[in-house]
Amino acid sequence: MKNILFITCSRIGDAVLTTGILAEIERRYPSAKVTIAVDPLPAPLFEDYPLLDGFIVFAKERHSKHWLTLWKQVFKKRWDWVIDLRGSAISYGLWAKKRSVWKSKPGDPRHKVEQVSALVGFETSNPTLWFSKERLSRLSSSNPTLSSSDSPLSSSDLFRGSKDSCNKCENDEEMPSYLAVAPAANWIGKQWPIESFTELLKRFMEKYLDAKVAVFAAPHEKNIVEPMLKELPADRVLSLIDSGLSLADTAACIKQCKAFIGNDSGLMHIAAAVGTPTIGLFGPSREKNYGPWQTSGETRNIVVRIPLTYDELKETPGFSHQSRDCYMRDLTVNKVWLTLDQLWKDI
Repeated sequence: MKNILFITCSRIGDAVLTTGILAEIERRYPSAKVTIAVDPLPAPLFEDYPLLDGFIVFAKERHSKHWLTLWKQVFKKRWDWVIDLRGSAISYGLWAKKRSVWKSKPGDPRHKVEQVSALVGFETSNPTLWFSKERLSRLSSSNPTLSSSDSPLSSSDLFRGSKDSCNKCENDEEMPSYLAVAPAANWIGKQWPIESFTELLKRFMEKYLDAKVAVFAAPHEKNIVEPMLKELPADRVLSLIDSGLSLADTAACIKQCKAFIGNDSGLMHIAAAVGTPTIGLFGPSREKNYGPWQTSGETRNIVVRIPLTYDELKETPGFSHQSRDCYMRDLTVNKVWLTLDQLWKDI
């Protein structure tokens, strides 16, 4: 297997869930050359893939012209294997010895990771992210450009006090452990109220005096998170919202945290993929298909959902995925706190 074209999903979470295929290709075909075609949003997550031979970032265009843009860049090459996880028609117009083209199956009870693994004929392959030595070295430095204007802390604090570093600093004092928190979501329906996150983190800080919180969100989500940041002590919070980190840098920072808690989002899937024990908060989505992935027998990743199942929720009057209503209000702070408290003690 020499030349492989890998067309992955446009959303961050979905793209992360396909990375297990790349990990298995690396294991089975270490001399392969892989060209990855991806939307600009999740693209940084693939920059450090060891077998990367070509990198095509193509943004969505009107009237689906982005597919023609992609086709023009790949049609001249002879591919040994085309893996198309977006199910596009162009995959059938390429010269390829083998094709694996995604076809959606409504009602499929399997997790998305299991579905995409089966598509290419692999046993279930765990999502994986890769980080170059250069990236890790840059993030662990004291570069002031990585410091947030909202916090006296910088991303290098995560690496100095991480689960992958020495437990003692130079003056032999205990370094803090970080809880990664992602309080935003791409749809308000899936977003636990920010006041609930605030109350949860206050409880956490009151009990675990040596712990700190690292807050992750996109710059355009800053207005959602700011009310929470104003309520929490600045010396206990590292805000990475305006730090200028790429998505891959963000993933590397999440990897250094002791645990992660957040809504059903791309960052939640990133946390699970990098091996950080993860709590995902669920309401209007199926955790059986999109819960934080973990290997069989593990219990480090946990779903906490609203009282209603997804199927019960979607039958309630007025439910819609286009709604601007929040469907997470019935998830109590106490229920989430009991899970977080137990996880933090366990790890």
